[in-house]
Amino acid sequence: MSAPPAPLQRLTALLLALLVILGARATSARGEPSLADLRRALLEAHGDASVGRALDALQARVGRVGELPDLSAFGDWLGALPDGRAADPLVLLRRGWAYVGSKRGQDALAPLEKVLKDDPSGGLVRAYLGEALRQAGRLADALAMLATAVKAGYDAPHLHESALEAVLGLRRDRPAREAEGLPAYVQAPGPFLLVVEDDALHATLARALLDDLAAFDKPDSVRGLLWARAAGEHAWHVLARTDQVEGGARLALDAALALESADNVAQGRTPRFDLLARAYVLGKPTEREGHDLPEVLPLLAEAALSEGRYELAHRLARERLELSKSPAARRVLLKLPPDIGD
Repeated sequence: MSAPPAPLQRLTALLLALLVILGARATSARGEPSLADLRRALLEAHGDASVGRALDALQARVGRVGELPDLSAFGDWLGALPDGRAADPLVLLRRGWAYVGSKRGQDALAPLEKVLKDDPSGGLVRAYLGEALRQAGRLADALAMLATAVKAGYDAPHLHESALEAVLGLRRDRPAREAEGLPAYVQAPGPFLLVVEDDALHATLARALLDDLAAFDKPDSVRGLLWARAAGEHAWHVLARTDQVEGGARLALDAALALESADNVAQGRTPRFDLLARAYVLGKPTEREGHDLPEVLPLLAEAALSEGRYELAHRLARERLELSKSPAARRVLLKLPPDIGD
């Protein structure tokens, strides 16, 4: 058999050399398996550990245009696997997580609910499902699910962020002015707050209630009394635990002011006095004289007077008068027994 013509031999040799060079460059540039290789590894994986490693390797490719450009594409890619592997709980969980991460909560529900059905004890799954429900607009259901995540032993910052966003969403979607009793955004997080301490959520609820009370009702109406009492309880819950609350002094004072009528009705059995005392402490500067909220001094003095704490009432009234004239503080002094003070 005769040899190929010389020009053809040279062309064949050149093509072979070019393929070798391109293959070598591709190998050195990538230094990693192809997406098809990773898919095969996932399909052939046995056991949770092996499946988890295969999913981690695939997730590391997210963000590469042409492969898995984002989490949304990653979730869709996992959903397109053969049924036998797509139904694996770890694959379903990773798919649900990808959809949650790409704000496709509605699409995350089915895979996450399937995982939870197979293993009801999964706290992490419940946390993801709570956020998926929130994104899908089922805000009260989201808060209930997040509460079950904590009960199942799972707690993390993102869970609290989901709860706070759900509350804010309820306040937006179901305005307080339409509520006959407590607003939906106050009722819905009840189960969640029974199982977790969330200072930010308590402070948010207190401030939101006070703002809505000022906008839509009066503190001495039937509904206003209810809102004021709830705002005071939420404010006191967080302020009794920590002084690391932004605007804590003002929150305490505003809650105490709203509670005046409720405190009279309940004959002092509200946190009003405690809130005034907290506003006094939080509003007192540490590096200068005076007080950031001088109006709290005669209010606290009056409350102390009503409880028969005359020495305290006298001290607070005098402290207020040292700052400037105050008819309210002067009235407290005039009500004191003659043997108290100057």
